[in-house]
Amino acid sequence: MTAPMYKIPPKGRRVSFIGKGGSTKTHTLMHVLGHWQRMGLPVGAIDSDEPGEDEDGSLYTWHQMGVRTTPEGEKVNVVPGLEIRPQYSALRLASEVTKTTPEGGILGIDTGSWNNRPGGIHHSALAMSDLVVLCLQPHEGELNRSASVWAALKYLEETGARRPELVVLFTRTHHNAKSTDEVRGTLTRAEIEVLKNTVPNQMGEDGYSRAFGKPLTLEDGDPMHLIAAEIAERISL
Repeated sequence: MTAPMYKIPPKGRRVSFIGKGGSTKTHTLMHVLGHWQRMGLPVGAIDSDEPGEDEDGSLYTWHQMGVRTTPEGEKVNVVPGLEIRPQYSALRLASEVTKTTPEGGILGIDTGSWNNRPGGIHHSALAMSDLVVLCLQPHEGELNRSASVWAALKYLEETGARRPELVVLFTRTHHNAKSTDEVRGTLTRAEIEVLKNTVPNQMGEDGYSRAFGKPLTLEDGDPMHLIAAEIAERISL
């Protein structure tokens, strides 16, 4: 394996993906984990998306469903060598994050539909993260509904907990959509950073919206690769 393009601190970095249900946070995280690994970075993941009855969180489930057999007959998961640990207890999440963060690598934390509940799993994930990626569809209505995310960050700061850096990632974007530029402008004026790259709204058979449970298609220069590189650069030394 070639040397990583990005140098992550020896203790590793932790990146949580948050957003409402359907904001593609799980799809985005799975793809960027695959790209980070292709970049030569050690990766790990925690699925804190508490499942319903008789099911596991979606990131963990996808990883189990996407098993494939190599030409050599070896069975590998969606991201070969990646370990995804399900952890749905807010009280146990901190210790799990500490144990699972790879040295010199990146731990991705998947979360369920955003819930601003003090002491809940989302607050625990925020407090253990170096960077939080808010997956947001660029519409004014979605922007208004995300206001509680900033309230949660303020709460952490006021209660002496660690406040992570936050960036916004636009998802389900449409080419030439006027709302994308408008919402980006609104956030920029409020001094909220928005990632340059976006997740396009791909509804075709091979699009991101239908990728769940399938092996990943990872290509240099595709939207998820650009997002993975932008985040990796941000958390590098």
